[in-house]
Amino acid sequence: MANTDNLTGASGQALMSVDPLTGSTNPNTAQILNVTGQGEVTVPTTLTEVQLGIQVDGKTVTEVQQETAQRSTAVVDVLQKLGAQQLQTTSIQLNPVYNDTQTLTGFEGRNTLQFELPTARAGAAIDTAIQAGANLIQNISFTASDKALQQARLQVLSEAIKDAQDQAGAVFSTLKLTPGKIINININSADNPNPSPLVFNATANAARIATTPIIGSPQTIEGSVSLDIDYSQNSVATLASATHNLTGASKPTFAIVDPLTGSTNPNTAQILKVTGQGEVTVPTTLTEVQLGIQVDGKTATEVQEKTAQRSTAVVDVLQKLGAQQLQTTSIQLNPVYNDTQTLTGFEGRNTLQFELPTARAGAAIDTAIQAGANLIQNISFTASDKALQQARLQVLSEAVKDAQAQAGAVFNTLKLTPGKIIDININSADNPSPSPLVFNVAADKAVALSAITPIIGSPQTIKASVSLDIGYSPVPAGLSI
Repeated sequence: MANTDNLTGASGQALMSVDPLTGSTNPNTAQILNVTGQGEVTVPTTLTEVQLGIQVDGKTVTEVQQETAQRSTAVVDVLQKLGAQQLQTTSIQLNPVYNDTQTLTGFEGRNTLQFELPTARAGAAIDTAIQAGANLIQNISFTASDKALQQARLQVLSEAIKDAQDQAGAVFSTLKLTPGKIINININSADNPNPSPLVFNATANAARIATTPIIGSPQTIEGSVSLDIDYSQNSVATLASATHNLTGASKPTFAIVDPLTGSTNPNTAQILKVTGQGEVTVPTTLTEVQLGIQVDGKTATEVQEKTAQRSTAVVDVLQKLGAQQLQTTSIQLNPVYNDTQTLTGFEGRNTLQFELPTARAGAAIDTAIQAGANLIQNISFTASDKALQQARLQVLSEAVKDAQAQAGAVFNTLKLTPGKIIDININSADNPSPSPLVFNVAADKAVALSAITPIIGSPQTIKASVSLDIGYSPVPAGLSI
């Protein structure tokens, strides 16, 4: 027994069968899996919130204030006639203007109005307000109705719970554990999102003929639910052979028992903490594209009219091609200055975003350029929701197997006996961002294209990690179990 004495640091003691985790002969402690499920629901928007500005520059305070007031009154009148909702003044400013030598050169007045309209009517309302005197468009955002948002908030919680259950099922299946009760539930977030913003900067000083097309982007509601699920060891279950029996399938180990008191020594649990990594590559099938229409000209009216006309043509062809998730992401009309800060003209740029199966994306881009687009600002690839969800479960299984292999290597090297898995944490298994493609194209005008642009989507990579706490005990020298 010399070898045993050396391991325990005790003499005159005996061995008895005890649980390797607690030192007890009849353990009954809870074992918990912690998992967080993610939910995401996209809600179509139906309302557009607009901030319009009236900016006036002049030599005197009186001149500027009078013209600002007159044009503001005219804009308010037309917006009220158009049935604008939530119409309100959000800012009134009147400030002195100084040159580089800090000499007063005049005054600048700016009034800002905010209103809301159904998205289908917002473009025409903006154009009419500019004709009435507005010359700044400071912000545009899209929102769904309160009823739609509330329904989505409940739906996203349901999706998050299902995701948590799927993740837990993948881990339990891989470890061959039997799930028990859900002992704790935490709803982490399911707030209403902020309105979807649209970058929209415009300056105009005359009536326009074309109507600016506006397609509202959807709102995305995200929520997460965390579950603590207890579980039990399956009596016939074993993990990777390298760990011998990480599930603790009711297999006792040996501890030292004092012959006088009958107590074990020590009584404390010994735990190995290990984190396994998983990675799965998913082929992509969808392509998300951002196309731009850029126009340069001498006057704001000329540029805005051409930009609106070409934007309308591009929207028409994309809709005919069956573009999905088609939306306006940016509308800009800005003055252009030379090196001496002299106004030389205006630049207009509208940006549209859409999604199509990758096999059709190249032809769609070519057709859109023929219709008037002359910028390709971004392309990214994504897999289908179904493929991503399957990969998220697969990557958890891979992470568990990696943790098992690491634990087995450690236990074998240290000649330790693995016990029960007493805690499981799923650290991450989120959907990845779309795979980006650097793709910049500019053309002075649309031209007929004889070849179709080839596009080959790059895959998406999903990563996850799973942490296990595994009880263990030393094997006394010269003894077998």
